[in-house]
Amino acid sequence: MKKSFPLILLVAAIALALYGIKLYQEATASISLLGLDIEASDQGSQQTAFLFLGLAALCGVGSVVLWRRS
Repeated sequence: MKKSFPLILLVAAIALALYGIKLYQEATASISLLGLDIEASDQGSQQTAFLFLGLAALCGVGSVVLWRRS
């Protein structure tokens, strides 16, 4: 059980990071029209994406710490 928990945290970190990146990409959009660059973003979705990326980092660090202890 001690060896499986860091692995579970690592898988969770990867999944959360991928989901956070996907959310961030969906929250921003840009278009170039006749030399003008227009960008739009959804602040709420960006904050949620950063929250998922932060949780992914936390799970990744926790996984490394637990892996070194066991």
